[in-house]
Amino acid sequence: MRVIAGSAKGHRLEAPRGSETRPTSDKVREAIFDILAGWTAEGPVLDLFAGSGGLGIEALSRGATEAVFVERRRPACEIIRRNLKHTGFEASSRTLCMPVERALPLLEGSFSLVLLDPPYALSGLHDIMQMVCAGEFIGDETLVVLEHTPRFAVLERYARLVLQRQKVYGDTAVSIFAVQEEEDL
Repeated sequence: MRVIAGSAKGHRLEAPRGSETRPTSDKVREAIFDILAGWTAEGPVLDLFAGSGGLGIEALSRGATEAVFVERRRPACEIIRRNLKHTGFEASSRTLCMPVERALPLLEGSFSLVLLDPPYALSGLHDIMQMVCAGEFIGDETLVVLEHTPRFAVLERYARLVLQRQKVYGDTAVSIFAVQEEEDL
């Protein structure tokens, strides 16, 4: 696994051992950021269920000003920190080693990009999406990228977040949401 583009292009990233973490493949990560090509990279990024930190590090490499990584497993948090040090993004990032459900209410400010790569077997993903869209960290221009199994039926709308685009890459689906108020429909 490596950083695809930007200032840290080519840096290899560590991944946590075991089957609990399924790092986003280089191909899917590249596809996500190709879809987001119009996204203004300057701004903070939130990487939920961060695993190795690959998605958030890719965003930092492409110009994000800062990143917050949320991961519940301590060994994975240590790998995120090592990957941040290796890529030179330690100073512009923060790692919260706790469950996503506990971290969301603690987040302040707004993020320009929210990345979610939860375990495919996670139950309650609709509830997590509801918590995300209710978060004060979702600004009017925030984009939310959800990586999931194609067998998971994503809703067209989670409160203010409306599905804009969905692509399937083998056993991975990527759904992109943008903020759209009810009266904008």
